[in-house]
Amino acid sequence: MRILFLEKNQALLHGLPHGFCDAGHQVLISGLLTESNLPALLQRFQPDFIMMTGWGPELTPTQQAYAGEQAKKARVPLIYWAEQDPAFLDMWSLPVALRMQADFVFTVSPESVPSYEAAGIRAAHMDVGYDPKWYGSGESPTPDESRTPVAVVFSPFPYMYRHQWGHELADALHTFIWPLLAKGIPARFYGKEWGQMQPFFGWSIPQNGTMSKPSPLEARRVYQEADIVIELQSSEQHISQRMLEAAACGSLLLAREASGLRRIFTPGHDMLASSSPLQTAELLSYYMEKSGERRELQAQAMRTVQAHTYEQRAQSIIRTLVEEGIVANDRTASMQREEKFLRLGQPICSSDTVHAVKPGESLWGIAQTYGISIERLREANRLVSDLIQIGQFLRIPQRIAEDDEQCRRVKRWLDKAARLFQLDPCLLYGIAYAESDFGQNAGMSTAGAFGIMQLKQKTAQGLGVDRNDPWQNIVGGAMYIKELLHEFAGDLPMALGAYNWGKNHVRMAAQQVDKQWLLLAPEETQHYVAKIVKYMSEAGSV
Repeated sequence: MRILFLEKNQALLHGLPHGFCDAGHQVLISGLLTESNLPALLQRFQPDFIMMTGWGPELTPTQQAYAGEQAKKARVPLIYWAEQDPAFLDMWSLPVALRMQADFVFTVSPESVPSYEAAGIRAAHMDVGYDPKWYGSGESPTPDESRTPVAVVFSPFPYMYRHQWGHELADALHTFIWPLLAKGIPARFYGKEWGQMQPFFGWSIPQNGTMSKPSPLEARRVYQEADIVIELQSSEQHISQRMLEAAACGSLLLAREASGLRRIFTPGHDMLASSSPLQTAELLSYYMEKSGERRELQAQAMRTVQAHTYEQRAQSIIRTLVEEGIVANDRTASMQREEKFLRLGQPICSSDTVHAVKPGESLWGIAQTYGISIERLREANRLVSDLIQIGQFLRIPQRIAEDDEQCRRVKRWLDKAARLFQLDPCLLYGIAYAESDFGQNAGMSTAGAFGIMQLKQKTAQGLGVDRNDPWQNIVGGAMYIKELLHEFAGDLPMALGAYNWGKNHVRMAAQQVDKQWLLLAPEETQHYVAKIVKYMSEAGSV
């Protein structure tokens, strides 16, 4: 079958498109959507169905609705995958699915299925998976002296404690991080903002124990070298992709006891589960000493996750869609269209270039030729080393904003402003992402806002900055969100709503319906708040 993913470039590294290709299907990823290219893509590729998550700076509510209309016009089923349920069900997933007129929804949360069905959308539960070609042991064991006893791969986000989505995450941190620090157990913390978490659990994390968030290739190495990986999932209902990846790489997983956990894992058989700080301390003390028992659980976990790859998830999706009568199980028509497209065995984006490796070429040289980083070239082609073969096809992803020196400069300014005003860098990243795509769309808006974080002239003057200067524009945006966080007592959604809609509007809405104020906000503001909070949540995952 042919599957069209309506996504921008960040989706190319996602496991599900690769899962469909591993299962023998063809995948085309749209790249940046416009009113002209979507009908052309549908006509040229003739997909059996469309997959969409509705996530990206270019996918405004208007564009989401347009995508749904074009799918209906072309008579191609549109399938929505709700990866962020249940936390974002009401404020993101369900509105997006309704806006796009989705024919079917797959959600990572079993408890969310009735909500879609009540809205008239057929739905089914599907857990996330993992990519066995990227995450797996596959190498010689790391020498004991180079191994990490405990790894925590997660960005904690201090602001998540000050609004309604923080309570489960706070509980998870209390269950695992407090005993880890109190016992002085050697550990490495991967992710931003761990240094700001001391007020929440009373212990400081040693500075030499904090590491930057790893890239996918670096995460693979972290998992392979860690004896125990602590997973800080904030939801009781769903499995995180990190869980499967860590287990596949040979780490012993330690997570919070939860109902969703037992859909895949069995505590004491292929992982460890804790429901209290005391139990966490006991489990860590025991299994760090009992290397033989630890390795037995690690080996069993690697066997367990073999049944949960993205290839198997893709097969399950197609099986469900056929059973529901949404797509036909007729491969004859698909076979007749095969000759029009090069079969690479991996997803291809409409804006990509395909390169056939020639004698004497190296991966580094090819990356230099096309002006992209060698790491991004590896990730785009699922290469765990620099070895390539003559005649091998490589997908050369289109340069994106993150590759450009301008974007890297903007992110350095955002990091500097975050330190200056003691803000979470991911918060400023999220605002810059939603406002101007890190400066790629920094021109004057229809509302008169301008620059990277889109300041209005009156706001900039009040803050004493020149909005035409990129650094001062970022400083002004940081000062403004800092003021709003103070004014709304640390409530992140309200501060973000005020940044987009205005302080008075948010106050008036809150006076009418209290915590449900966002329901009275314009659709643009609802989308804006959800987009940034979701961006911050995504930025903490590997």
